Amino acid sequence: MTLSLIAALAEDRVIGSAAGGVPWDHPRDRAHFRARTASRWLLVGRSTYGEMEGWFGERVPIVLSRSRGLRLQHASHRLAGSVPAALSLARTNGVGELIVCGGAAVYEAAMPHADRLLLTRLGLRAEVAEPVRFPRFDTARGWRLVHAEGWPGEDGSAPARLEIYERMPHSALAPEPLPG
Repeated sequence: MTLSLIAALAEDRVIGSAAGGVPWDHPRDRAHFRARTASRWLLVGRSTYGEMEGWFGERVPIVLSRSRGLRLQHASHRLAGSVPAALSLARTNGVGELIVCGGAAVYEAAMPHADRLLLTRLGLRAEVAEPVRFPRFDTARGWRLVHAEGWPGEDGSAPARLEIYERMPHSALAPEPLPG
């Protein structure tokens, strides 16, 4: 099973504000996100789940939360206490790809398990109080860019670039230098 992280990042890896929500509207990225997640299983945090209320439709969210008393919006929605538990739940249900949609703590927890990153790099600076950032990842060690596509700014939106990375197999990684 593949674990993919999908996110739109402004400069400095900003994905939103601690107060919640995304401080931009980028129609091309929104269309990409909706198409890429259609009929898929998604892994989201409790706050992101609340922000996306009523939006899931045919998507099946797994909410990452330690709170067993969390009230879910629909009977098909699931709850998991950890990323490995979410992966196990998805695998048990025959899911081929689980897509992580945020927030920042969920991205951070999922990064060690991730196989693919689907990142929209927005050509804008997000001026927000308490910015929330996508976790750092090393493109020199461990991740390989497999697709890049530029999107010109349209209808007043900023230009953007879709980048897809795949985790390199361990055998493809350069050996660690010996100490001393």
